[in-house]
Amino acid sequence: MITAVKLRGRELDRTPDLVELVSAARDAGHEVMLIERPMPDAVSVAGIGRAFEIVAAGGGLSLEDADGKQIDFETGDDRIVAAARLWRRLGESINAIALGGFAYHPDRDPSGAWSGFPALLLRVPALAVMRRRGRTFVTAATPDAEALLDLAPTAVRAQSARTLEVTPVRNALAWTAAVESAAARLRAGEAEKVVLAREVLARGDGVVAAGRVVRALRAAYPSCFTYLVTGADGTAFAGASPELLVRRSGGRAFAQPMGGSVARGSTEAEDDRLSGQLIRSAKDTVEHRTVSRFVVDALKPFSTSVDAREPEVVAFTNIQHLATSVTASLREPWASALELAAALHPTPAVAGWPRSAADAMIDDLEGMERGWYAGAVGWIDGSGDGEFSVALRCGLLWEDGARLYAGVGVMPDSDPARELEETELKFKALLSALV
Repeated sequence: MITAVKLRGRELDRTPDLVELVSAARDAGHEVMLIERPMPDAVSVAGIGRAFEIVAAGGGLSLEDADGKQIDFETGDDRIVAAARLWRRLGESINAIALGGFAYHPDRDPSGAWSGFPALLLRVPALAVMRRRGRTFVTAATPDAEALLDLAPTAVRAQSARTLEVTPVRNALAWTAAVESAAARLRAGEAEKVVLAREVLARGDGVVAAGRVVRALRAAYPSCFTYLVTGADGTAFAGASPELLVRRSGGRAFAQPMGGSVARGSTEAEDDRLSGQLIRSAKDTVEHRTVSRFVVDALKPFSTSVDAREPEVVAFTNIQHLATSVTASLREPWASALELAAALHPTPAVAGWPRSAADAMIDDLEGMERGWYAGAVGWIDGSGDGEFSVALRCGLLWEDGARLYAGVGVMPDSDPARELEETELKFKALLSALV
C-alpha cells in the first residue's frame, strides 16, 4: 500500500552543473540518472540515490521502497501502460519526479551485456535537481539528502583512455548481407520498412569515465538530449539523442519524429546541397512519411486535435535529419507522458512498419541484444507532465570500454553500402567522446 511521503522542495540560489553533480555522486557510490535538454525551453533533471522505484517484474511492474521492499504491484502485458497506472497512484500520494526509461522491448528482460538494466525502470531519487529556464529546484526525500549537493569529485587515480580499439561485433560483410536480405523481403511485400542496427566494441588504453563522456557529448552535440543512467552491475548507459519521443505539458503534447538522414557539409553551401539532396530523396521522403503519419495517428485517440507541420531538415553537429513537428491538444482527462510514450513506442523510426512484421525481421536479421538502445529515457512528474527522448547515439559503458549502437531505416530500394556508411557516421557521435 502506498502511503503519503513528505518531500522537501526549494529553489537553489545557485546553478550547479548537473553532469558534475552526478559524476561526483557516482564516484561516491550512489546510483545516478541524468536527462539534460538544450535551451531555450529546457527542463533538465538529475537524480541521486533512490526513494522509490517502479521496476519491471514477472507479470507486470513492482513499486519498491528504498530498501527494495515491494509496496505495490501492477499487472499487465504492456509494461509501459502498467507503469503509467502505477505512477498515477504514486503521483497522487507524493509530489515527486521520477527519472528512468525502458528497453526497446519492454516486454523482454534484457540479458548479456544489458543484465544490469531491467526492461523498465522509473526511479524517484533521494535527491532530485531540476533546472527549468535557468532556475534550479531541489526535492529531497530524506532530511539528509541535500548533503549530496556538496559531494566533491573523486581525484582521478587511473589514466584516462587516449586511444581506442574499435571492433565490429558483426563484420561489415555479414551486416550488409543482412541489409540486402531485409530489402529483398521488403520488395516481396513482407513489410514497408525495417530498422536494422549494428554494435561495435570500443576498448580503451585507460579509463572511460562516464561523466567525462557525457560532458564531451554535451559540448559536441549541444542541441541533443544528453543522458546518463547507471546500471546495477556498474555499467552506465549514456548518449546524446537528437529525437524527442514525446513531451507533455498540461493539456498539450509535442513530438518530433525523425526519419531520413544525410551528413553535414564542410561549408554552408555544401550543407545546403546535402539538405536539398535529402529533401529530394524519394527513399528518405517515403521513410519519413511513414514515421510522421504513425505519430499523428497514435496521438489522435488521446486528442481533440493533432497538427503536423511540413517536414524540415534539422541539422546537428555531424548529421542532418528530416523532422516533423507534431502538436496535439489533449482530450480530458489528459493522458500522462508515460501513457503517450506507450502509444508511440516504438515508432517506425526505430522499428519499421508494420510493427509486428518489422520486429519479426529484426529478430531474424539483426543478431544482437538492443537492451535500452532505441528504447526511451526521460522523466515524469506527479501531474503527468514530462518528456521522453528516443535512446539513440548511445553506448553501454564500463571501466575501460563501451558497446556502441547505431541503426538505419531499410527500405525496398536501400543500398547496403550507403546504409553501412550511415551507421559509421552515427558511431562518430560516441567514439569522439570516449577519448
